[in-house]
Amino acid sequence: MASSFPLMAGALGPVSNLFSIVALVEPWIAELNDGIFDHFHSDSAWTLALNAVSLVFGVLANVSLLANFTGRVRYNLSQAISIGSFYFASILLLAIIGAKYRVYLLMIERGLDVEFSQGYWSAVITVVLYFLCGLVLTLNEIGHLRGYYPASFILTSSQRSLMLQILCITVWLAGGGGVFARIQGYTYGDAIYYCDVTILTIGLGDLHPTRDLSRAIVLPYGLVGILILGLVVANFRSLVISSSRKMRSLSQVDQLRLRNLKRQDTEELDRSDEASFNLMRKIHHSAKKRVMRTVLAVSVVLFSIFWLIGALIFSRLEGWTYFHGIYFCSLALLTVGYGDFVPSKPGTKSFFVLWSLIAVPLMTILISSMCDTIIASVVYLTTKLGDLTLKNISSPSTSDLSRVVLRKMTTDLESRGRYQPPSNLSVRTRKNDALDRDNKELDKELMLINAIQGILIDLHVNRNKKYSYEEWNMLAQTLDTQFDWLGSDSPIRFPVDEPALLLRLYWNSLKEHLRNRRRWES
Repeated sequence: MASSFPLMAGALGPVSNLFSIVALVEPWIAELNDGIFDHFHSDSAWTLALNAVSLVFGVLANVSLLANFTGRVRYNLSQAISIGSFYFASILLLAIIGAKYRVYLLMIERGLDVEFSQGYWSAVITVVLYFLCGLVLTLNEIGHLRGYYPASFILTSSQRSLMLQILCITVWLAGGGGVFARIQGYTYGDAIYYCDVTILTIGLGDLHPTRDLSRAIVLPYGLVGILILGLVVANFRSLVISSSRKMRSLSQVDQLRLRNLKRQDTEELDRSDEASFNLMRKIHHSAKKRVMRTVLAVSVVLFSIFWLIGALIFSRLEGWTYFHGIYFCSLALLTVGYGDFVPSKPGTKSFFVLWSLIAVPLMTILISSMCDTIIASVVYLTTKLGDLTLKNISSPSTSDLSRVVLRKMTTDLESRGRYQPPSNLSVRTRKNDALDRDNKELDKELMLINAIQGILIDLHVNRNKKYSYEEWNMLAQTLDTQFDWLGSDSPIRFPVDEPALLLRLYWNSLKEHLRNRRRWES
């Protein structure tokens, strides 16, 4: 939560500024002629002034939040500015919305055929987003005051860059909206909607370029927008899925580990060292499967919420049946865009921009989660099948690729006269008959060197290699220690880069051994 709340505010803040710009630029009430848009009713000077002030405070809140992300402003000062500005901006807009609604009712009483424009509905969305940003930052500040969170945002460089990437996509939408509104003669709200369906590659077809200049601009505009959106989605996916998987995996491993420790105390289970090692490996595999299923389930639930609730809102706003709403949302999420159902009302278009900016990337993350789960299952099954069919062909300790690499390294180094090949490809030392058997110190050094050599090959060939019990046991014997595989100090308690870990342990052991021998000789 220490990073979730500020990340949520950092993601919603720039989007809220985009809708606030639409609310400022486009008049809020439009008059219709036979149900077709005729002209806008200009907003009064005081509403424009308050609207502009609200936008200024909204931008100030985001600038302060960004400065807090980068550590350029003190945490407490930045939090006060951001929270206060978000709430104040939302209150100002809410006051204008209330006043405009009264004006709208008076126009209806006078018999005028009017409706709210995208400017009005964008203001409503902005109020909600501003309030949410202020709320999550308030909750984060309460956690800080109660001692749950430190006086800083615990964010990685990728998390900090996410707000900048979202800021880039909103600036691209806002700038493109201004350009296409000028060239095509769209209202600013329609131009933002047009840019949105272009960048998301939905292409509903209700708005399309009608001039050659627009056609020339939309090609590079859409390409750059897709690239920026791809960066946002990729970064967001990495933060949401990878981070959550890592944290949940650690939690699941510990839960299963403690559960099996209790079982060992209450049941007659095999408590041998090798059995404990194999059990820990099974715990990691089970935890990984559970986490993947959990992430997939959460993705499906979130996607279903956006899909079904979005369909309900669209069907209500447009007067469609609920089935047609589901059909429209499905095509939009799949970025098909047949164009047989399109948003036609100002409120629907404004909501579609917000909904699509969240739902379409969420759809991408869902598909990615499904692919990860399916691919992991296929890899696991093929690996098991390979173990069953090729167990008598390949070496259990070193892959064929490792053998090829080692053979090449051996040939290259032998040609230079600097290499003495080991007796096998495992981490066991080669015993030279010519070597004095009483020289145990030199024998151990050679064993450590050969072990390091084998691990270096693994680092180049298979960095994700998981070592067998025999290989870990040899390390334990070298270090004159014994690992408690299910204990809290187990070296495989959490997922680690095992080749790098073993290399560091063997290297430290070699340095310590040489240091001791030097002291002994002196």
